[in-house]
Amino acid sequence: MFMTIDKPFQRVTYFLFNKKNILFLLLFVNVSVFSQNESRDTIALILKEYVKTKQAHLPQKAFLIAEKTKIDSVIKQTYVLFGMKSFFNKDLANLTLTEKKLHAFFIKTKDSFALGKQYYYKSLFFKVLNSGDNLAKSDSSLYYLSESKKISVQLKDSLEAGRRLLSISALQYREKDYFGGESSIIEGLHLLEPSGEVFFTGLLYERLGNVMWRLERQEEARKNYLKFFELQKKIPNIKLKYEKARLQLHLAKTYETEGNYTKSIEYFNKCLMVADLKVENAYRYEAALEGLSYGHFMQGDKKLALKGYLEVLKSRQSRGYKRGLIWSYALLGELYASNNETKKAIFFVKKSLQTAKELLTTTKKLENLLLLSKLVRGEKGRKYLEERTQLNDSLHKRERILKNKFTKVRYETEKKDKENISLKLENTRNQLALETERQHKIIGFLSAGASILFLGFGASIVTNRRKKLVFEAKMKQIEVREKERQRIAKSLHDEVAGDIRMLHLELTKRKQLEEAKKLAIIKGTVRNLSHQLSSESFEKVSFKNQIINLISDFFEIDFKIKVQEIDAVNWKDVNNSIKRILFLVVRESIQNSKTHAEASAVILSFKQTKKALTLTISDNGKGFNTASKKAGIGLKNMQERIEEVNGTFSIESTLDKGTSIYIEISTNGR
Repeated sequence: MFMTIDKPFQRVTYFLFNKKNILFLLLFVNVSVFSQNESRDTIALILKEYVKTKQAHLPQKAFLIAEKTKIDSVIKQTYVLFGMKSFFNKDLANLTLTEKKLHAFFIKTKDSFALGKQYYYKSLFFKVLNSGDNLAKSDSSLYYLSESKKISVQLKDSLEAGRRLLSISALQYREKDYFGGESSIIEGLHLLEPSGEVFFTGLLYERLGNVMWRLERQEEARKNYLKFFELQKKIPNIKLKYEKARLQLHLAKTYETEGNYTKSIEYFNKCLMVADLKVENAYRYEAALEGLSYGHFMQGDKKLALKGYLEVLKSRQSRGYKRGLIWSYALLGELYASNNETKKAIFFVKKSLQTAKELLTTTKKLENLLLLSKLVRGEKGRKYLEERTQLNDSLHKRERILKNKFTKVRYETEKKDKENISLKLENTRNQLALETERQHKIIGFLSAGASILFLGFGASIVTNRRKKLVFEAKMKQIEVREKERQRIAKSLHDEVAGDIRMLHLELTKRKQLEEAKKLAIIKGTVRNLSHQLSSESFEKVSFKNQIINLISDFFEIDFKIKVQEIDAVNWKDVNNSIKRILFLVVRESIQNSKTHAEASAVILSFKQTKKALTLTISDNGKGFNTASKKAGIGLKNMQERIEEVNGTFSIESTLDKGTSIYIEISTNGR
């Protein structure tokens, strides 16, 4: 009887006990969810307040609330949201705090996404520092953007990687690294297009159009702008008429750059016909009206141009758009100058210069200083011309330095990537070796030997393929640099030399003959530099004929150059980049032999095998001690060029007996 009474009692007691636990657990979960939602709502309100008031203490308050939840997703999201708002508010202190918080979060959780965001916010920090044209930290910004992009690629997050590449291309575009920008954009498109993403893919096509416009490839620019617009159509709830105005504005600028003002006026008018554009997007309205007015000015209708310019000026003044005012003042100055209204012209050009100075930008400065040097007579006019020359030199110098820094950042990033790939390959080989050893113990010497043989063969194929891919990539880089070199040469010849000719004529008119004489020397130097940078395409003129032309340039009775076995090489099968490098090395070597070694004879000896091309350059000059003498810039440049295409470069020299340079380049990258 005791047992029959006790068992039901135990079951009831057990049920009641568990019911209490379940109720307590449900209550705990509900309280936790409520608390979490309450924290999220509070953080959202603080974010809204921060955007509105920009109070510096608000991000820290939000961080404390998020950290108290001890929920990683809430903490990370809070850091990310306030980091972006700190950037938009130009709040460097909180942007730095966010970056440090993300770093600590990564150390704790090993969340690579957080590390990628940390690098991104670090790049934004340098972007905020780089106000106006004071872009001393652009290379740092590029470095951290590249690191952030790399992490996104490793995480296979194509959207984040594509966004980073869009930011990288924007930085390159601003610094006039258009070829680098083009490369970044194409990489971004390769990542985003397969995913079907529309918004950022469209922005990449728009940026590519801008790059083509700057590179004066207007037909390609228009195609990319049209692709951008087609993608905009796919974005839900977008106000398409304003996006069409954006497209018309882009197309108009391409025709304006080509000098087709009839066509540019047509598209500027289409843009201005969009209803409510002036109210909804004053920036585009002003740009379109200014472009339309400039078209009228170039076609001789100055009255209509002046009317448009003044309306744009009034609009920009009313909304305090100072960067736009630089253009308005400058264009009015040019118009009044063309009407011989000198006082008005000087007034507006000086206003443009003063506004640019306030914004720490060089926009329109060169054009304004040149115009003032013509409008203002005497010593003051000459000083404006001197200031323009100094500014032009400093801008070119700064542009070269930044391009070199950008190239270095890209090189270091690529180098690090290759090192990481090498480490991964090494780890893979080690793991394969361990697996082979284990199999060796299990199934015997024969199976293990077969496995090792198979793995070795596979590794050989992988290694050869990798070498070939690296070689092809280097060839592509060299081709890009060659295009840039040709562009610089064209710019030197067409633009810089043209400017110098104009200045020379101006100085001659003013009877400043001594200055004109000095400028003529500079003009000759620029022309020589342009010719050195430029060269005939190897598709138009064969390598052999280019070498013959080069020899004829150096021809003198007491200086002989002999070429051996040049016809033994099948030059059609040799990559144009390799031919270009060999040509430059030959030119530099002949120059050294003639100028420094005081040689009377140089021998160029070519040879080709199945896998490699060799070149020996010998002279009978005074030679030097290779052990004690430090290599000059010319020799270093030669060596770097050869090593860039996986070649070998060595030099032997004996005092009073001459110097020999030995070069060997693989023709297939292996």
